[in-house]
Amino acid sequence: MTDSPAERRRITGLLKQAAIDLGFSRVGIAPAVEPLGYERFRRWLDDGLHGTMRYLDERREAYAHPRHVLDGVRSVVMLTLDYRTAEPPTVEPGQGRVSRYAWGTRDYHDTIRDRLHLLADRLRSWVPDALTRGIVDTAPLLERDFARLAGLGWQGKNTLLISKSAGSWFFLAALLTDVSLEIDRPHESDHCGTCTACLDACPTEAFPQPGVLDAR
Repeated sequence: MTDSPAERRRITGLLKQAAIDLGFSRVGIAPAVEPLGYERFRRWLDDGLHGTMRYLDERREAYAHPRHVLDGVRSVVMLTLDYRTAEPPTVEPGQGRVSRYAWGTRDYHDTIRDRLHLLADRLRSWVPDALTRGIVDTAPLLERDFARLAGLGWQGKNTLLISKSAGSWFFLAALLTDVSLEIDRPHESDHCGTCTACLDACPTEAFPQPGVLDAR
């Protein structure tokens, strides 16, 4: 495996470059630990703010640690894929506008999953016995918590992950592995300040307070 610091550094560098080559926009690596927001997530479920998403409550304990997603996991590779890649066309009277993330010809889960498979193949070409599992918001993993731990941004008042350089126009994906990789510094700062634009713009008033989404 990758026991020496030099080998960890080498494999990590190769993996990050491979992720960019495959079209991911940013990559960071977090340790496989209990996410800092887990207790907040449990309180959110206890308050019933998940609405009809009963599956979240049914597997709440699995969110406590990524080992429930991949046994023996050591590293969580967090990735972003930008979807605001073109300006929207002018909307004429009587027309609607479709969310940018749905502009493509394929479901984003399929697009990202294919790239995760290729990234996992690359990792196994360097570490043949590596265990991996790719995640695209379909498994019990608090992706935004791990993205912050991986240095990719902070969680805004609308609960989305925000990057100072890219805003929030991106998908999050994860590659879990039992390979020990170099861990990135977590993103510690919050740049929202006193701004409440996202909360004020919400048409359903879904935020009873900053950082709390009422999915009902």
